[in-house]
Amino acid sequence: MIGVPMLGRSPEIRNRLRNAILAGGVGSAVEWFDFGVYGYLAPVLGARFFPSQDPVAAMLSGFAVFCVGYFMRPVGGLLLGRVGDRLGRRHMLMASVMAMGGASVLIGLLPTYDQVGVLAPALLVLLRSVQGIAVGGEYTGAMAYTSECAPPDRRGLVSSTATVGVSVGLLGGSGAVALLHAVLEPEQVQAWGWRLPFLGSLLVALLGVWLRGRMPESGAFEAQALPSRLRASLAEQWPVMARIIAVTVGANAAFYAGFVYMPDALGDLHPELAGSAQTVNSAMLTVQAALVLLGGWLSDRFGRRRIAAWFGLLLLVGLWPAWRLGTNGTLQGLVAAQVLLSLPAAPLFGLQGAMVSEMCPARTRCTTCGLGYSVGIAAFAGTVPVLATWMVVRMQWTDGPAVYLLVASAASLLTLVLMRSSDLTRMDEAAR
Repeated sequence: MIGVPMLGRSPEIRNRLRNAILAGGVGSAVEWFDFGVYGYLAPVLGARFFPSQDPVAAMLSGFAVFCVGYFMRPVGGLLLGRVGDRLGRRHMLMASVMAMGGASVLIGLLPTYDQVGVLAPALLVLLRSVQGIAVGGEYTGAMAYTSECAPPDRRGLVSSTATVGVSVGLLGGSGAVALLHAVLEPEQVQAWGWRLPFLGSLLVALLGVWLRGRMPESGAFEAQALPSRLRASLAEQWPVMARIIAVTVGANAAFYAGFVYMPDALGDLHPELAGSAQTVNSAMLTVQAALVLLGGWLSDRFGRRRIAAWFGLLLLVGLWPAWRLGTNGTLQGLVAAQVLLSLPAAPLFGLQGAMVSEMCPARTRCTTCGLGYSVGIAAFAGTVPVLATWMVVRMQWTDGPAVYLLVASAASLLTLVLMRSSDLTRMDEAAR
C-alpha cells in the first residue's frame, strides 16, 4: 500500500514536507493548466491567428506555435535554472509561475489576425515564448525541489507529486476546453469562447503565487557550496544532460502523440467528436495521476533503474498497436490507445523526477536538470504533434510517427540498461 510520506516523522518535518508538496505539486498544476490550454486549442488558434484557405496549413501553424513554447524551454531551463542554483529554488519557482500567469492572461486579450493583421501572430509567438521559458524552469525545478525536500526512502513518491501536478493542470486545461465545446456552439468557440480559459488563468496564477510564497527553501540549496560558473557547469555536466535527454524522451514523445496529437487529429477529422475527445483526455489524465504516484512509490521500493527499464519495455511493446488504434478515426480507438500508452508512460513520469535529480550534483542541479530535460522535450517530444501532422497529411506516411516513437522509446530503454548504479547517487553525496 502506498503510504503517506509524512507518517512517523516529527511535526516540524511533516509541516515542511507538506508545504513543499503543495508548492511543488499545486504550483505545477497551475502552470501546466496555462501551458496545456494552448495545446488543446491549437486548431482553433491556428484559424484565428493564421487564416488560410487550407485548413491543414492553419492547423500546422497552430501546432507550430505550440512547438515554439517547447523550443523556448531550454532557454527557461538555463535562465531560471541559474536562478535556482544561485538564488534558491523558491525564487526560481515564484518567477516561473508569475511569468506563466501573465503570459496566459495576455493571450486571452490578444486581437486576432482579422483585427490587426500580422501583429496578432507575432504577439502570440512572443507570449508563447514566455510560457515556454516559464515551463522550462518550472517542471524540472519543481521535481528537483520536491526531491531535495523528501527523505531518501520517499523521494520517488514525494517528487512524483510535481508530475501529478502536471497531470492535474493538463486535466484542468482539457476539462476547460471540453466544457467550452459542451456549452458553446463551434462558431462561438471560434469567435470568442477560446479566450475564456486564458483569462481564467489569472485566478489560477494568483493561487500559485500564494502557495509558493509560503514554501520553505530546500535544505540541499542552503547547505551547498556556491555554484560554478555557467561555462564550467556546461562543460562538466554535458554527459549528465545527454543521459537525462535519453532516459526521458521515450515516455514524453509517446505522451504528446497520445494526448495532444491524437485528440486534436480526431477532432479535426470529425468536428462533432472534438468535445468527446477532450472528455476522454480528461478521464485518462485522471487515471494517469494515480499511475504517476504508483511509479514513484515502486521506484522507492524496488529501485528506479529497474522499474524504469520494465515500464520502458512495456511502452516499447505497446507503441505500435497504440498508434494504429489512436489514428483509426474512432473515439473507441482513441480510448484504447490512451490506455495502452498511459499504463507504462505514467509510472515512468512518476519516477523520472527523482531519477534525473539524483543524476545531478546540488550546486548545478537546477541548471543541469532544466537544460537537459528541456532540450530533450524541445527537440524530440514537444515537436511530435507538428511532426506527426506533417508526416501523415503532407507525406502520406501514416505510420511514420509510430516509427519515430519506437526509435525514441528504444533509445530510452537502451540508456537505462547501460546506466550504472553510481549514476544515481549524487543527491546523497555531500553538497559540493
